[in-house]
Amino acid sequence: MYRDIFRIKNLKKHFLSGLSFMIPVIIMSGFCTAIGRIIGHTTVKGTIGYYLLNAGNGGFSIMIAILAAGIGYSIAGKAAIAPGIMGGWLSVQVNASFLGGIFAGLLAGIVTLWLVHLPLPKTVKSIVPLVIVPLVGGILEVLMIEYIVGPPLAAITASAVKFFMGMNHASKFLLGFMLGGMTGFDMGGPVNKISFAIVTAFATSGVWGPAAGKNVAAMCPPLGVALSVLVFGRNKYDEADRQNAWAAIVMSMCQVTEGTLPFAFKDPLRVVPCVVLGSGTADGLMLSWGVTVPLLSGGIFTIPVANKPLLYLGGLLIGALITAITLSIIKPKLKKNANQEEEVNDDLDINIDM
Repeated sequence: MYRDIFRIKNLKKHFLSGLSFMIPVIIMSGFCTAIGRIIGHTTVKGTIGYYLLNAGNGGFSIMIAILAAGIGYSIAGKAAIAPGIMGGWLSVQVNASFLGGIFAGLLAGIVTLWLVHLPLPKTVKSIVPLVIVPLVGGILEVLMIEYIVGPPLAAITASAVKFFMGMNHASKFLLGFMLGGMTGFDMGGPVNKISFAIVTAFATSGVWGPAAGKNVAAMCPPLGVALSVLVFGRNKYDEADRQNAWAAIVMSMCQVTEGTLPFAFKDPLRVVPCVVLGSGTADGLMLSWGVTVPLLSGGIFTIPVANKPLLYLGGLLIGALITAITLSIIKPKLKKNANQEEEVNDDLDINIDM
């Protein structure tokens, strides 16, 4: 039972479950923070901007705890949520950050699974999820995160940040290209989420350059494909594609990469490489230009809070244009087959022999 947890397939499942718990919190927090900063007066208590910014910052402060709770829940169910939250919160306090949250979630799940399967009398078993798991799980999370696992994970996180900050422009472009390519590759799928996890790890350590790259890389695919449909390759798409393109523009502005999926499903061999090229380039430019955004999501609402908003917008447009132009070049013209339109005779002659 415990060995199954550490199989690659199951570890991936638990990790992605934790991310699915955390991502809505990040999106909600990002919108609150962005809108609060756009409204302004964020330092004046009692204003809408002040409360929205506080709410957004509060959401970001608990996102690692939510990640750990989601991993624990995936392994052992609802009983593992409480120790997961505790361990995830502690990992932030000791600067173990994202790695600490993953460990805390695994620990919460394994300990909970062990406790609920102990051969205990029925009267005692009934209180295990409500009393024994929070007691034992909480104590173990404190001891492991504060004294044993937390300090080395904090050191690893600090080393990763230091290494990133010491990279030159070319190296940062390459890193950004890889992260952006992953973001665009499966448009919201597992590879996208792995890139998101790496970016989140940097963000929780106070490094927001990869967040800027991820944001534009996520907005580029639907915008780029839409530009190909509506501007550069209009004779290569049908009416349904044009309708989907307008929806894709809206989804791009809301940073919903999945707006590209209708086109990718129809022509994956052409759409996916063009998307990867555009998203990778946009992400690489953000990192090499030193653009930062203190938000992990938010679409067009993130533009006003970028440290270099014009470069931020420029990178988005460059990435989208690369996708649009390359896709329009390699996309074949739409073939009209007259044989596809056949008259359908709805007058059915039904003979019933009596």
